[in-house]
This record gives sequence, C-alpha cells and structure tokens, in this order.
Amino acid sequence: MIYKTTQLGSVLDADEKAGIVKGYASIFGNMDSDGDIITSGAYSKTIRENKSRIKYLYQHDMNKPLGKMNDLYEDQKGLVFEAEIPKTQLGKDVIELMKAGVITENSVGILPIQKQMKEGYREISEVKLYEVSAVTLAANDQAMILDVKGNVDLNKVTDRYDRIAQLIRKGEISDELGYALEAEIQKLKSYFIDYATITQPTDIEVTEPIEVKADEAFDPLNYLLKKIS
Repeated sequence: MIYKTTQLGSVLDADEKAGIVKGYASIFGNMDSDGDIITSGAYSKTIRENKSRIKYLYQHDMNKPLGKMNDLYEDQKGLVFEAEIPKTQLGKDVIELMKAGVITENSVGILPIQKQMKEGYREISEVKLYEVSAVTLAANDQAMILDVKGNVDLNKVTDRYDRIAQLIRKGEISDELGYALEAEIQKLKSYFIDYATITQPTDIEVTEPIEVKADEAFDPLNYLLKKIS
C-alpha cells in the first residue's frame, strides 16, 4: 500500500460545532514526488464497492480513527470527501489544528490496481482506497516503524502485529474492521518490501539446479542437513 498526500487546498472546511470536515483527499493530473499521476476515474470502482468501509484516520494510524465518511465522490479536480467526526478529544484537537492552519493536508492510503509506465512517469488509472487521513506537513508514516537511525524498530513492528492478532482473536470482525486490518497488513508488507530492497545482500551465492532421478525420492530436509554438515 502507498500513500499520496494532497497539499494545496486539501482541507476545504472544518466545522467544529457540527464535527464535519470536507476536503480533497486526492488530486487528479498532477505528478507527485514518486513520479505518479492519478487519473480521473481512478476511484470510481473502489467508491462503488467499498464506500461504507472507508474511514477518516489521523496520520494513517488505524488506532486513531477520526470519523466516518458522509460523502465520497470524484469531481473534475479530484477525490472529494466529507467526514463526520465525533467529539472525542482527538477529534476536537484535530479540528482545532485545522482551523489554526497546522493541519492543512489530507492523504490517501491506496493500492494501485491499474497502472502503466508513460514517458517519465507512472499513470495510475484505478486504485483500491483503504482510508483517508488528516496529516501534518512533516508527517512521515515510515517513522512509525523506524528508530532514530532509520533502522527497522522490531519492537514497533511486533507491537503492530500483536494488535492485529488481538483483534483477530476476538473473532467478531465486521466488514469495516476486516477492511482496516487488510489495510494495516498491506502497510506492514510494503515496509518489509522497501526494507528488503534496501538491505538486500550483494554477495548472493548462486547454486546449480538439483538433479533428481525419476525413481529417487527427494527429501529437502536431508538435503539441507547435508549441505550444512
């Protein structure tokens, strides 16, 4: 799963009394820092199939839900949302930060479905939308699992897996919760893919294929034991 932040004019209105936030979650046609361009219509299928499951979060953290979507649709400019935020302490704080101009951006957690490389950029024409988040300018979701030196913090990763396991053990998983869990698992998966790409060793041993006779049963465990003995 990847995250795309909308910077310019993404928060259109924040009504503290009504607990309503309206804004753009994604903008069409502009190239982002990853060299991607999302095209008009990219969200139409996922809205049609999953609109009721998509939630408004804080900083892409499923443990910090802000509210539910009252409306979610595409216009000519991008993906518009209207979220209803209950008057929790977090909800009231976030709306105050929006009114003060501290939080000015929204971001989407998406999985690209239809994509193709064009000259100098990647065009994304269909996505699966998991959530919309209110984010600060300096928000970096990678920091949630990295330590101060930029290394993977195994304690943070373990904690996130433990929380998923606890929710699954409860058994009664609604469609909405299942969708949120899928988003969290996709998020963790993307971290490990990125980390493996960075840390992949260069001195990989190349071995010849194993030849097995047709009448000979091959036991992979015995083979490995012989290799390390």
